[in-house]
Amino acid sequence: MRKLTDNQWEVLMHWLLTLVGGFMGTYAVLLHAGNFGSAQTGNIMEMAADLISMEWSKVLLRLIAFIIFGFGVVSAYLLTNYTKLNMRKLALWVDVAGLTLASLIPLDPVLVGLYPIFFCASFQWGAYSAAGGFNSASIFTTNNYKQALLGWTQYILTKDKEFLRKGIIYSVTVMSFFGGACLGAWSVYILNVRGAYVAFIPLVLARILIAVGESPVEDETPAELAAEATEEAEEVVLLEEELPKELPK
Repeated sequence: MRKLTDNQWEVLMHWLLTLVGGFMGTYAVLLHAGNFGSAQTGNIMEMAADLISMEWSKVLLRLIAFIIFGFGVVSAYLLTNYTKLNMRKLALWVDVAGLTLASLIPLDPVLVGLYPIFFCASFQWGAYSAAGGFNSASIFTTNNYKQALLGWTQYILTKDKEFLRKGIIYSVTVMSFFGGACLGAWSVYILNVRGAYVAFIPLVLARILIAVGESPVEDETPAELAAEATEEAEEVVLLEEELPKELPK
């Protein structure tokens, strides 16, 4: 049996972690008064409103959230570029730790309970930020939606199969995020804060997929070897036909 290609493995991992990203986003919003822990746009706007209304304690809480999110981004970058750690594996453990902490911290004040998600979401973004050669965030979905629409539009206009591949990858990414959001909502409605543990299921599946990707290729059967040899022979014949019959004198 053949292993998944590196490209296929990367795309499958990205879709699975995007599902986790959708889960974390919905878990944060439903349990923390509508605050989204996987980005800073809303946090900055709320911080501006708190600053103008001179609610200094809320400004401080949001500033801490801003710093924690940034620390996750920087940590992922430094560990990726200056260590030999397997960031794909490490990001899974960071998600487990972040979700566990979020389930244990009291919900009041609501923003403090989001601090672990601010960190693990931004850290995950650093480890899972591309799929199949396309830049794609696994923790929020606006740009993924935009790129899915552009991919299909470009394919319809040009019939270029690369745009078809782009449309498919981004579309499934958006659906993965939505699926994770649905799972997160169901988990909160059924288990409240303990619903965070449901996210361990896709995280375990991701760890299994990593193990499969690292496993050695199984010996191919004689039939598979013969088929590969036939394909290679046909490629040689085609190449010879494309070459000039004689070299110029």
